[in-house]
Amino acid sequence: MIEINLLTPPGNREMTTDFTDQATLQDLGIEALIDAMAAGDPSIGSVALQCFLHAPVDPSVIRWRQEVLRDSLNHPELIRDLKVIAHHGAALERRSSYALRPQPPISLLLRSRELLGLLIPDLRALAHRFAELDSNFTSEGLELLATAINEHFGDDDLDKLDVAIRELRFEHGLIAWASLGAGNLTSSRLLLQGPIGSRGWRDRLHLTLGDRNRIEIAPRDQAGGDALRGLRNQALAEIGSVAARGLRTIIEFFVELNRQLAWLVGAINLHDRLKALGLPLCFPSPTLSQGQLAFQSLVEPTLALRTHLRPVSNDLGTSTRAPIVISGANSGGKTTWLQGVALAMLMMQAGLFVTAEAFNADARTHLYTFFPRDEDRDLQRGRLDDELTRLSTTISALSPEGLLFLNEPLSTTNEIEACAIMSALVDNLTRRDVTTFVVTHYPTLARALATNGTSLRPETAVDGARTYRIEPSAPPEDSSAMDVYSRLGGW
Repeated sequence: MIEINLLTPPGNREMTTDFTDQATLQDLGIEALIDAMAAGDPSIGSVALQCFLHAPVDPSVIRWRQEVLRDSLNHPELIRDLKVIAHHGAALERRSSYALRPQPPISLLLRSRELLGLLIPDLRALAHRFAELDSNFTSEGLELLATAINEHFGDDDLDKLDVAIRELRFEHGLIAWASLGAGNLTSSRLLLQGPIGSRGWRDRLHLTLGDRNRIEIAPRDQAGGDALRGLRNQALAEIGSVAARGLRTIIEFFVELNRQLAWLVGAINLHDRLKALGLPLCFPSPTLSQGQLAFQSLVEPTLALRTHLRPVSNDLGTSTRAPIVISGANSGGKTTWLQGVALAMLMMQAGLFVTAEAFNADARTHLYTFFPRDEDRDLQRGRLDDELTRLSTTISALSPEGLLFLNEPLSTTNEIEACAIMSALVDNLTRRDVTTFVVTHYPTLARALATNGTSLRPETAVDGARTYRIEPSAPPEDSSAMDVYSRLGGW
């Protein structure tokens, strides 16, 4: 099978380990991104979801995807045309699954021959579409694909395949050679190439001129007919198997090409949507084990997709793996900021661009969130017990170099208990090289986490208006009760 390297470098198998999970994607509102990528095509949405769930953790693989995507953004019509061709070829997978199931050799051969004939126009279309391109590719992934298609599916190669398929019609009958072995059973069977050309009128009318080597079976001779079919199946067994393997190889090529092109088309669709909304876009620079996280003018993309407006942007620069705590008054943009950073990390790891003017960060092993959930309706356990159970499950899935985004954790208990539990938990995660982002309304917890970490707070204007900018600032000394009181107008 031709190796397709649009998502990974040659020899680097695509990982299927979980980088994140469905609950995290739901917390981050990934549906808005996937809908923008799919643009009405559910197959693209399905591929996008899997690429987010199983994002690569190797910076070299991430950069490989970025280079291919950059190249694709320079040739969007080519990528979309290739996707249409690949989808047409991959659509025959269902028909081929029936054709390749165990069945008599003649049936296997006829079905494989039919589907191979249907695939040749798609192979020609792929080769011709690449040949029409005037400029060269800048990414190695697309260059390798163009070279492979040119080498394997040139006009000469497809003409030979066309001739081979025509020969498999056996318009002049089937010619086979065999010798007699032990017990007068046939052995050393060999299918011979018959004459190619149009059939004469005698052949069409099944007329013979008295060929001595011709044996006719009476119409009611069932045993003779079964024996003839047995000989025919023996002669066709090998060629039928070869045709089926060839069909399977080409179908698998189209299925994989369609899958990888679906990701690129989805990325192009998303780029067009975000650019139309006026959002900043850049390709991040993934690093490894440098404790780096810095960005400029980062915005939350799903908010823009939902509201069709450009959200407020934020900046951050830190070179530590210590926890980052965001505290302060409600409705200041803390959760939106948290989602924006998490989405940027997810998009970077998947090989996408990021909605920022600049974004640099370490590649991580996992990314999980812990957001508030509805109460357990089965009433099997209390709210705090439910939170602790979910926290335990999430933390167990994390490995060193992971990321955990906590939004109002342990809000179901009092401030003293929450501070004690979360301080110990975050300290343990930090020692395991897991970076935690914590949004909390508890001042005591914020001050405890900020001791060895970075503290951020929403900016508030003099009149109390929210600017939705998150800036470095010491945690508040007290709760936001007076802020809530003044926003309600007092009484």
